[in-house]
Amino acid sequence: MTPEQLELVRSSYASLGEARATMAADFYRRLFAADPEIEALFATEPEVMAMKFSDELAAIVEAIVDFDVFAPRLQELASRHVAYGVEVRHYRVVGQALLGALAAALAPVWDDEMDTAWRHAYDLVAELMMEAAAWSGGR
Repeated sequence: MTPEQLELVRSSYASLGEARATMAADFYRRLFAADPEIEALFATEPEVMAMKFSDELAAIVEAIVDFDVFAPRLQELASRHVAYGVEVRHYRVVGQALLGALAAALAPVWDDEMDTAWRHAYDLVAELMMEAAAWSGGR
């Protein structure tokens, strides 16, 4: 990712402000609609899931500029997700749901440049998490 893409991801997520929870709820709606079986991996109330997701995404977005913070955070996150039953095949649908929810939440300013930046960011996160999951015995 370029420095400009990193900043675009960070600034666009920050611009959501209080709308982060709404975006996160939309993410879960999209995710469960795309693959209803994934819902069985979650035991938490939807509002709590949305809050945790938006907070975790905020932390990842902030850490993405510092690999020494970013990589260990994703390794730990991947280990937790392996324990929840997340499989490699889930990453594609998660990415689609996330990008769709972000595009909807940021609709007034979402453009090709922002879409590309977020796609690269998600690909980086997913690749690091899948690699960490593989090392920890994930599927």
